[in-house]
Amino acid sequence: MERKIVLLLWALFFPLIGIVAQNNTADYNQKMLKAGLVDIQSLDDEIEVLLKYATEDNFVGQNMYGTLRKAFFRPHFAKKIVEAQRLLRERHPNYSLLIYDAARPLSVQKRMRKAVEGTPLTAYVADGARGGRHNYGVAVDLTIIDGNGQILDMGAPFDHFGREAWIGTDKNTTLESYKAYVEWQRKEGIISDEAARNRTLLLEIMDAVGLRPYAKEWWHYQERISMPRTREIYPLLDF
Repeated sequence: MERKIVLLLWALFFPLIGIVAQNNTADYNQKMLKAGLVDIQSLDDEIEVLLKYATEDNFVGQNMYGTLRKAFFRPHFAKKIVEAQRLLRERHPNYSLLIYDAARPLSVQKRMRKAVEGTPLTAYVADGARGGRHNYGVAVDLTIIDGNGQILDMGAPFDHFGREAWIGTDKNTTLESYKAYVEWQRKEGIISDEAARNRTLLLEIMDAVGLRPYAKEWWHYQERISMPRTREIYPLLDF
């Protein structure tokens, strides 16, 4: 009898858990706008968006964003991405940027950090206490797609945490040094000739608009300022 009551209560309340979880994320769009961020596709609707953390195809293996599907950024940062799209189209009219991640609520960051605590992946996920650049709306994860919507070969998939995903080391700080690292990867057979060309293209486009990569993630680009400075000048997306 008691077991039947427990099962009945579970059947009644389990759907509510899902509803609560969805409601907790359903207003991310409004909170992003209220925080002064802009939807990148409101500036250029030809930039493609597929938020990986709004799917289960990510290192956590679960949807972290609920119903959020739009890529939000600080307005000045969004303009840099729009300019990068323009430069890309100048060189390859059929190519387009595809955004994998943008501004990230701090609550999501904390859940992501908790998921990797005590593992080697901890180094790749910013501390949920103060957040990383995504939590300030000034970082982007992206790649390039061709005219058929096919993702260009970059030598390693998004969220790959091996050396194949590196674009440099902590010693690399200039475009030329990053390109030299990519050339070394190509010569060593770490990535293919095609992947090297595509990584170099993305490096050149993003460098031209004033953004630099994170050395261990070919897909991640950010401003050329320190993390302490980032925290000084931008409000944290603490929701």
